[in-house]
Amino acid sequence: MKELDPNKLKQINNSALLALCILLILGGGLVWEVFTSSSKIFSYEEQTVLGGCGVTNNFVYETGNSPEGELLFQVKCQRCHLVDRKMTGPALMGVRNRWADSTDLYSWIKNSQKFLETGDKYAIDLYKAYGTIMPPFPELSDEQIAELLIYVSP
Repeated sequence: MKELDPNKLKQINNSALLALCILLILGGGLVWEVFTSSSKIFSYEEQTVLGGCGVTNNFVYETGNSPEGELLFQVKCQRCHLVDRKMTGPALMGVRNRWADSTDLYSWIKNSQKFLETGDKYAIDLYKAYGTIMPPFPELSDEQIAELLIYVSP
């Protein structure tokens, strides 16, 4: 049996390690793109069947133009929410339309646990559906919440 040259073996190992590192970097980049692009949806198509009759409707959702709202979403909300689909918490698109009163929504964002004590039916149903308490954000001003809502629910 022919003995392998140690230098040649070292070169093969280094090449294999380099190829593995490149694959990990590229794969990590693809995974990162999936997570970050899904929260920065600029066009989202949802198909619904109307009345079970097989007629399909396409709806296009676009995020609002609010750089401050986008940044707040990324920093404060993105751990648990996506704009276009459920995650740990509900999808945030159209969130303003789901609350009967905008002051309740603002109170929920600032401190959901405290707002649950009001007995609001929608808030209780939301808590039951997801089984988790949203962390409080008392540091957010009404203006910041408004910008955030412009971004996720124009």
